Amino acid sequence: MLEFIKGTLHIGNVSATDLAKRFGTPLYIYDAEIIRRQIERVKRAFSALPFRPFYAMKANGALSVLDLMRGAGFGCDTVSPGEIFIARKAGFTPDNIWFTCSNVSDDDLRAIGDERIVINVNSMSEIDRILALDLRNPIALRVNTDIGAGHHADVVTAGGGVKFGIDLAEIESARMIAEDSGRKVVGLHAHIGSGIDDIGPLIESVRRLLDLSTDFPNLRWLNFGGGISVPYEPGKAEFPIDDYGAELTRIADRLLRARDLTAILEPGRYLVAESGTLLAQVTSRRISRGQWWIGVDTGFNHLVRPSKYGAYHHIVNATSGSPASLRQTFDLGAMAEDVVVAGNLCESGDVFTRDEHGKTLTRRIDRTKIGDLLAFCDAGAYGFSMASLYNARLLPPEVMVDGDDVRLIRERQTYEDLVKGMR
Repeated sequence: MLEFIKGTLHIGNVSATDLAKRFGTPLYIYDAEIIRRQIERVKRAFSALPFRPFYAMKANGALSVLDLMRGAGFGCDTVSPGEIFIARKAGFTPDNIWFTCSNVSDDDLRAIGDERIVINVNSMSEIDRILALDLRNPIALRVNTDIGAGHHADVVTAGGGVKFGIDLAEIESARMIAEDSGRKVVGLHAHIGSGIDDIGPLIESVRRLLDLSTDFPNLRWLNFGGGISVPYEPGKAEFPIDDYGAELTRIADRLLRARDLTAILEPGRYLVAESGTLLAQVTSRRISRGQWWIGVDTGFNHLVRPSKYGAYHHIVNATSGSPASLRQTFDLGAMAEDVVVAGNLCESGDVFTRDEHGKTLTRRIDRTKIGDLLAFCDAGAYGFSMASLYNARLLPPEVMVDGDDVRLIRERQTYEDLVKGMR
């Protein structure tokens, strides 16, 4: 957890200033204890079901994070051959990996490698190509249940006008094509979006998947997806995961047990977002038309969510801050100044304080000077995993904090890495 001790932010039992001195900035830091806490919340909430949790590794694919998930009994949800490769490196066995297709190529399908990995099919044409390639993997169908939800239009993955899932009108045809070839459809899957804070649409999607399941005699799994939120902003409520588990158990348990089916959920963000902090150094203060701008040594190449989605990440002064600045105990009246926080990329949109329409906003924080450290909170999901090499800025290192223990889990890139493979 994050806390201030004598004005300095601590992550676990380690001060942010010590971490910056040791590893430099920018720096990604993950708190293992928070990941374990979230793992236990998921396992507890759905414990009454015949249940198997999976981890959506696109949220954070660091080997050390994957190792925590595997050790806790999670399977791994992957969306590319590269993710399959990393999952295998982390120790996940093929029978504990799902591969969810999204406009995949024949090369992608061939690269799956092991026929025990479930192929979660996204379209009718993907079924045709699996059959043409004579792949013998178990087949699941990703269903567009016509119910979508999420924190931004770009992360809604069901309903009208989305790229994901087989429409309800085509599901019976998909089943017949697979079974006429001698294959069995062993799973149905529905993932409706990301950053969902209301169980209503999730439960309605579950109901539709349960109704569809009666037409599939060979099922082994019903995968209800992930997408559950975390409270990025002060005053936001925690996702009611125990209520979700209780309602899912009420409507699904009898059918699942009667047919010897396993329920799968595949959270990503929920497990890792709150564990992560991106630490950056303040490099400039400037005033433009009466407004103070704070510049830092990172940008949307390391944390793209504010620029891409207008997403909120809480920002605190890690060098000389106060408990009143933390998201969980935030006191707006105790903050000293309103600032815009901007990155070091050659882009006007490289601003960390924006709304969902791209408008630049101010953020009230503790007074900040050049050389201070700023902590971008709740950055453990879709932070490093969406990072880029834009402007030839190096990718930051990643560190895992576990109480007093600190481990470097990914080295900082070097300039030589920027030209690796070039001719």
